[in-house]
Amino acid sequence: MRKLGHGHSVTFCGPPEVDRKIMRIAQDANRERIEVRDVLFWSMEVTIANTVKIAPIWAQQGISYLKHLKAWSDIGIGFPEALLEKEMKTIEEQYGFTVGADETIGYNGGPGIASGDLNRILETYKGFGVANLHRAGMQEEQVREVAHEMERQAEIQRPPRVQGVKPHLAKEVRRFIKSGRLQQSVEFLPAFSVLERTSASVHLQSNTFSRGLLATSDFCAVIETGPGENSRTDDFLRPVNWIVSSTVDPGILLILSPFEVNKLLPQLRQSPQVRLHMYSPRSTLAAPSYESLDFCPILPLPYAWKPDINLVDQLNIFAGQLYFRNYEAYKRVCGFLGLYTGDLTAAAEAVIHSGRFVERADRRALAMNQESPFAKSPIPLLRALIGLRQKGQSTLRTHMGHVLHGTPLKEQDIEITDLDDDTQAGDSEDDTGNSEDDTGDSEDGM
Repeated sequence: MRKLGHGHSVTFCGPPEVDRKIMRIAQDANRERIEVRDVLFWSMEVTIANTVKIAPIWAQQGISYLKHLKAWSDIGIGFPEALLEKEMKTIEEQYGFTVGADETIGYNGGPGIASGDLNRILETYKGFGVANLHRAGMQEEQVREVAHEMERQAEIQRPPRVQGVKPHLAKEVRRFIKSGRLQQSVEFLPAFSVLERTSASVHLQSNTFSRGLLATSDFCAVIETGPGENSRTDDFLRPVNWIVSSTVDPGILLILSPFEVNKLLPQLRQSPQVRLHMYSPRSTLAAPSYESLDFCPILPLPYAWKPDINLVDQLNIFAGQLYFRNYEAYKRVCGFLGLYTGDLTAAAEAVIHSGRFVERADRRALAMNQESPFAKSPIPLLRALIGLRQKGQSTLRTHMGHVLHGTPLKEQDIEITDLDDDTQAGDSEDDTGNSEDDTGDSEDGM
């Protein structure tokens, strides 16, 4: 900060380097104090320096304008190449390593530029006291990367090429459709036994899921399996879409493959002992719920018919359903899994394990009256199963995602909708997640 001379009370305040330059101007004139004329002299000096610095760019812009103006006037058939700027330069052209100090650029200006127009630009240019144009290229604005950008490229990892199993329809399955009675056979397997050939097999616990939820061998066998790691079927789990219930034995739900449904459809339409149900797990909040198994059944269901609710809960788990129908379903599933859903107290925290799992001996003390067959936490198995069903997609914000991460749900957190409204919402494949390959043939047969 310096006081200005000649009785002026105005002060000058600027960066130290500017202050020093103005003070030097005053000292060159044998003055000890900065005056107004010193500040004005410094301002004009800086303005002239900046003008000289950008003059080559102005001259080059003028030459480019003349080139483009001439090109527009000569437009005939086709695009005038003279309108295009050079997209890249060599290192020598960019940084002027081979350009001499006395060499000027742009004098020729390109073909077709009138010499009079070019001379006017050069005369104006020289009026600023600039000797040559060779610095014009160095003054061009350059794009410089100031922050590293993350480059992401999606890489689709497809399953390895394997040999598929030839579909078949067993006689035992035909016999069940005709009689509604299930006989012991290798053609009927517990549904969760499919996981024994996946990476989730290490988390399976014996005698935990109902033997009433079954699947045919044709549904379970999708690819030819071999020894070791080649036997895993993680990428080849068949989605659950077709279920048969028995009017003779209501404690049975049998999952069929699309091939079997196509072959058995005429018999299913004539057998009063069984019913064919269309099903799809609820994987989005907007999707309707099909867990009541009353959507487009074959044959029509008896009045007030309802499936075994415990079998349906396990069916939803096996199919990878992410949203509960209501709060009662959430409480029921958590009770079956041995998970505590109440508020945490000092006594509760002492016996609750990771994921809110409670061992059998401690459940009675927490008023967990529902029987659970799990001796250790089923959360690792559920995470593996949901991961296989969802193919790596995030489930953190879903109802099941809260269960997997030990976050309890309140009643207001679960959307309670009437089933009739759900079934009328539509059965589009986008909402239900049905696969065209698995359902298309069966719908043709129907």
